Amino acid sequence: MEKKKCIFCDFVSGHWKNHRNKFKFEVLNEMPRTISFLSIDFPSPKKEHVLVIPKKHYANLEDCPKAVLHELIEHTTLASKALRIENQGCNILLNDGKSAEQTVMHAHFHIVPRNNNDGIEIELWKRVNISEKNYHKLNKKVKKLFKLAKKKD
Repeated sequence: MEKKKCIFCDFVSGHWKNHRNKFKFEVLNEMPRTISFLSIDFPSPKKEHVLVIPKKHYANLEDCPKAVLHELIEHTTLASKALRIENQGCNILLNDGKSAEQTVMHAHFHIVPRNNNDGIEIELWKRVNISEKNYHKLNKKVKKLFKLAKKKD
């Protein structure tokens, strides 16, 4: 079976030297297992958007070995710390799977710097109220899912 093309793998390997808009691809920071770079999908004209990715291809977060996971969090924390030098906060996002709007099937974190009244809308879902009974039912269900997930490790 032929491996699907991955733009992030092409960046890491040096196969692609430019983003799809022809801007030069440049690494912001490199660690042994991860790199960070500027995304070309900007939340506003004056806001950067940083991506942190593993150098090796892992489609989803749970596919990453523990050492890679540890470094992804360390690198994402560093990116947030860097962006917070000139901003009040950051959104750190992970779209994990197609149904979660992951468009590049290579695990990656988005770090979006934020300031009060910046007009960026990250959370667009409408919150709903549920009963305490349903809350406890959901809690019980998710606890079972955690137990199942631990068994898979």
